[in-house]
Amino acid sequence: MDIVSSITDLYKENNWKEIVHKYHDHPDRNKLLWVYPSEENFEFLKLCLNNLCCDRIFSVGCGSGLLEWMVTQATGIPVSGIEVDSAWWRCKYAPPTFIPLHLTPLELDKDTINILQTNKTAALLFCYFNNRKSFEDYLHYFTGNVMIIIGPHEKGVHTDPLPFGDVGDHWVLYNSQEIRNSGDYIVVYKKTI
Repeated sequence: MDIVSSITDLYKENNWKEIVHKYHDHPDRNKLLWVYPSEENFEFLKLCLNNLCCDRIFSVGCGSGLLEWMVTQATGIPVSGIEVDSAWWRCKYAPPTFIPLHLTPLELDKDTINILQTNKTAALLFCYFNNRKSFEDYLHYFTGNVMIIIGPHEKGVHTDPLPFGDVGDHWVLYNSQEIRNSGDYIVVYKKTI
């Protein structure tokens, strides 16, 4: 059985722990997800968000939503996914999705802007994101005080923004943790104004 089918079966069984333990170093892991946090990583994220009074997460560019589903299962914090390219996500060649997706055009529409402006106790998540202009557009409309960036640190993979890179004025590093020993990090930022 291929990795997509195996993970889909575990998803149907609500067995996120088995996904985390079995597939974090699988050679085909990137077919659904770039990073597979450990249980300790999920606990770290939960503690940070609880301390910062966040009650939900909006994940921009969430892809299949597998990470977001695991975050919800592991932490109890609901995660909603935002994706572009509705034609891709509705076609028969797209990977399975694990959460409902809010599909938006590349230029943010009114519904997406409304989500970003009316959820002040939410965190904004970017995992292996790679579009600086879109990143800045989302931050422009986002009224919450917490941002999470998950991605590589000095491992030769390009993302924009980088976890410890320039995330713009008014954001300061709150806390960070390496995902296993992967060279990927979960980095939590807090807005200063």
